[in-house]
Amino acid sequence: MAKKPKPKKRTKPRKRRSGTRGQLAKIGACLAILVILIIGAGVLAHHLLLQYPARVTPPEVAVHKIPDQAHHSKPRFEVFPKDERTPVKPEIKPRAPVPQVAIIIDDLGYDLQMAENFLDLDVALTFSMLPQGPFSGRIISRAYARGMEIMLHLPMEPNEYPQVNPGPGALLTRMPPDELIARLNRDLDAVAHVRGVNNHMGSKMTASAPQMRQIFTTLKKRGLYFIDSRTTTETLCRDSARLLRLPFAERDIFIDHLQNPDFIRKQLHRLLQRAQRQGHAVGIAHPHPVTIEVLRHELPNLKKEVQFVPASRVVAKVG
Repeated sequence: MAKKPKPKKRTKPRKRRSGTRGQLAKIGACLAILVILIIGAGVLAHHLLLQYPARVTPPEVAVHKIPDQAHHSKPRFEVFPKDERTPVKPEIKPRAPVPQVAIIIDDLGYDLQMAENFLDLDVALTFSMLPQGPFSGRIISRAYARGMEIMLHLPMEPNEYPQVNPGPGALLTRMPPDELIARLNRDLDAVAHVRGVNNHMGSKMTASAPQMRQIFTTLKKRGLYFIDSRTTTETLCRDSARLLRLPFAERDIFIDHLQNPDFIRKQLHRLLQRAQRQGHAVGIAHPHPVTIEVLRHELPNLKKEVQFVPASRVVAKVG
């Protein structure tokens, strides 16, 4: 009986093996292309980010919230204009037999003893209070009891902002009208017995007519006056006040922007001359020890030449 031949083992066709290898090659190529695309996208994104950086919050928006957290830190005093001279006003007859002088003491609220020193001078001064001073309430109570007039020393944006920060409660030019007025009302509400307002810094804000009209509209509704500290020759406050018929005056002389006794005496003499020529004048001083000392020695003689009055006595509705 013949043996049956053993069946041959079937082998996979070479064609099929070639097909599998081809598919693997295609998959590998696709993966390589995908990796290349991912890397390319990353490089492109990095390049775009370098060329067009992500937008960040403008410094004016971010910084103006910071001072409220540093409630007790003493803010910087005024940023004085490079040319502090005021326009020469036409000579007018005095409103009273004796020329009137209003001296405003700015930047009060952070030094209780310094405020007491001004009260001890026993002369009609106007106390201009920063809105969030830790001692503002106590100073206002004592000053009001002694018959001193109270103003809000309203922080406003200077040209040097944000390198120079006007402090808590500042009005900034980037604020929309609703935010600007809300901030202004909070500042006004923080100062009891307020009769008027003058600007703390504000060289940029006071040169913006639309925003000054918004501010002045609020002041007029409250029956307040405004005195322009004139921290810039570009100020538009007078025109805005004229439009709204707001009681208004301007600073004539900065008394102590140089803390030198001889200089302060010279500025007081200039203030006296301005009052004699115009019938009245407005001087602005600051809580410096040297200012106190000079005023203490000079006031007896000055009282013989002029009448010291609250700031409200020298404002008028400009027309």
